[in-house]
Amino acid sequence: MLSLLRYQFINYLRTFQYVPPFSIFVLCLVINYTFVPNPILDSYSFTAIILFFLMGWFTVTLFHAEDEEQKVITTLHAKGRTQYNLAIFSICGLLALGLSLISVLYPILIGAFGETPRLIHLLLGFLSHFSLAILAIALSAIFTRELIKNKHNTWWGVLGILLISVVGATLHDTISQVKGLTWLLPPVRLSLEMMDSEDSIKAIPSIFYWQFAWIFIYACLVIMLFFLLANRKLLRR
Repeated sequence: MLSLLRYQFINYLRTFQYVPPFSIFVLCLVINYTFVPNPILDSYSFTAIILFFLMGWFTVTLFHAEDEEQKVITTLHAKGRTQYNLAIFSICGLLALGLSLISVLYPILIGAFGETPRLIHLLLGFLSHFSLAILAIALSAIFTRELIKNKHNTWWGVLGILLISVVGATLHDTISQVKGLTWLLPPVRLSLEMMDSEDSIKAIPSIFYWQFAWIFIYACLVIMLFFLLANRKLLRR
């Protein structure tokens, strides 16, 4: 598995497809913290949403880094499509972890906040970024070429599901009137609600942990659905 991870990562670096989303990520960080001081949790909430969309971009380019012919060869060496996809999900997760840490630590290093962030701010900031990044990976993977044939449908599908997730979060009060729909929509709103707390917060309410947990659980369920659909598609061939 380590050899497969190393190969996939090096191959992805050679494609340079990471340059546009990473450049936008850096640009958004710099612009967001150009003027100081900044509120802590509100700033983290904004960059978490930016990362949510960019991780969709990273995920698609990672899954599509190889052409179809090379992918067949790599899959044979990986001893199965499941191992191949697990390696890509692992790289996506590591990328999400790294970008989440950068998003949290960068403004602290340049002194962009009006007050010194406490541990609770760092914890909330990291969980907000990382949970939404993992959620974006799961949602975007459903629209990669593993399940969708048309490349244009892939990008429209990813953009559509990510936008629906954010819009659904802002229209939660209206959507909640339809029973069951709240649980079906990606739980982006949970992160936004938690990051809406005041910077003076001194302790994380226990319900916050359950809300973050549900975001990760939801993402895991979507990833399981991805593997289920991918295996069914493979059996039909």
